[in-house]
Amino acid sequence: MKVDFDRAIQERHSVRQYTDRPIEGDVLERLQAEIAKVNEESGLKVQLFLNEPKAFGGMMLKGLMKFKNAVNYISMIGPKSDDLDVKAGYYGEHLVLFAQTLGLRTCWAMMAKKKESERSSDDGDRTVISISIGYGENDGAPHRSKPIGEFADIEGAPEWFVRGVECAMLAPTGINKQGFRFERDGDKVRIVTGSSTLQMIDRGIVMYHFEYGAGKENFTWVD
Repeated sequence: MKVDFDRAIQERHSVRQYTDRPIEGDVLERLQAEIAKVNEESGLKVQLFLNEPKAFGGMMLKGLMKFKNAVNYISMIGPKSDDLDVKAGYYGEHLVLFAQTLGLRTCWAMMAKKKESERSSDDGDRTVISISIGYGENDGAPHRSKPIGEFADIEGAPEWFVRGVECAMLAPTGINKQGFRFERDGDKVRIVTGSSTLQMIDRGIVMYHFEYGAGKENFTWVD
């Protein structure tokens, strides 16, 4: 599932305010096709919901989170397993970046209501998180990142490792906490994450970014 996301990774930021332009035509077909590819590769049951105003309609989401016209969302659903949250983060970030290349804007949204997607899921499945999606009123804004030295020891590190860390620094994480660090032993890489509600989702997102920057052929993940 190799896609050129160089520009998308640099330019993608969270967007919560959308226009009323519907997702349709070629853009919709391409998005649905990519979701189908993700489901086939991952074993997830990701679903796209359109024109569902209740998902982001609560007072908390409208007020504190400032969602506007957020009527479309991707629901990250999959069979219950120990690694489901990591997979949801990993493949959800792929879809987030793919959506960016289509001119769509997105926002990871833990607090979105899940009733519609849960009704469409089997008893053995779990809805992990939702991603709002649509045509943004704006392109969002970048967040300040920690210095690269807080993410990894890059002194004397190979170029692929440095590229991976730099790409991971651009990954979205819960409340922009960036609670992760990379450790390397030759071509073996370990990701260390802190404790938070979104820890495993963040782990999957960060892993996707690191793999994209470093190149999966250059290293092996270790626990």
